[in-house]
Amino acid sequence: MLKRMLIIYNPVAGQRKFHKLMPVAEQILEDAGFDVTLIPTTEQVKSATKIAKQGVLDGFEIIVAAGGDGTVNDVINGLMQAPSQPSFGVLPVGTTNDFARALGMAKDPIEALHIIASGKAVKVDVGRANDEYFINNAAGGKITEITYAVKESMKNKIGRLAYLVSGIKLLPKLAPKQVKITHDNGVFEGKILLLFATLTNSVGGMEKLCPPAILNDGYMDLLILKKVSPAKLLKLLAAIKNGSHLQSQDVVYVRTKQAQIECDTSLNISYDGVYGGETPYKLEVLPEKLVILADVTRIQHRLQK
Repeated sequence: MLKRMLIIYNPVAGQRKFHKLMPVAEQILEDAGFDVTLIPTTEQVKSATKIAKQGVLDGFEIIVAAGGDGTVNDVINGLMQAPSQPSFGVLPVGTTNDFARALGMAKDPIEALHIIASGKAVKVDVGRANDEYFINNAAGGKITEITYAVKESMKNKIGRLAYLVSGIKLLPKLAPKQVKITHDNGVFEGKILLLFATLTNSVGGMEKLCPPAILNDGYMDLLILKKVSPAKLLKLLAAIKNGSHLQSQDVVYVRTKQAQIECDTSLNISYDGVYGGETPYKLEVLPEKLVILADVTRIQHRLQK
């Protein structure tokens, strides 16, 4: 009996990349023994979340998100809101594809389709941020706004450069925030520029932001950047290339299963690049909550031994 697969795709992601691939994708997956249904997202807020949740109720055994990190996050939230979770797949056809990078998915969508078709899978952690879910990271601070403020039209026009352009515009507006962050190892209180609570090593296209991160160890890696001068900030950003930023006295790095974030004014939080509201925020890890299709040989070093 054919396995039922639902592909939820963003029709405008990555310069409409999946739309061009659709006939090939269907053929590859049907040849591999899947009964494939394709449903596009719409401009309605969280349309992919609703489609994914209904897909679970309709009995699909595998649900695939074809798009960028925003599409992946919306689908994850739909799966986690459902009474049970089918296997999940990621087809990276967005602009940055952070989670797909962390998962070791091939950059070439055709190769990624073959990985999905193989049926090999691994269990990974899922994060919860208040009542929402994330699969890659939660972040706070002014500079993180570029992940959800960049327009789709701009990303389609200049690709990942859209984030760089927006980031340069935001630099003069960076202002430290007084926060209190409670985690398993204690409490941090002070002024910060930004923070990341990440489940993977890949954030904003940077695969060395958190090299120690493991996909299924039940922990999030919490990085807190203290208040620093613009010059020191640029040095720290440069240090990310080799991972030496984690040793800086201006960076707090801890592994924790939960974190509570409070701010004296307001601090915007995003998860997987999607706007998530303002503090206070409670973050926690749900260990090995989701089965994800992946080539395990590519990510052995990112899995708990």
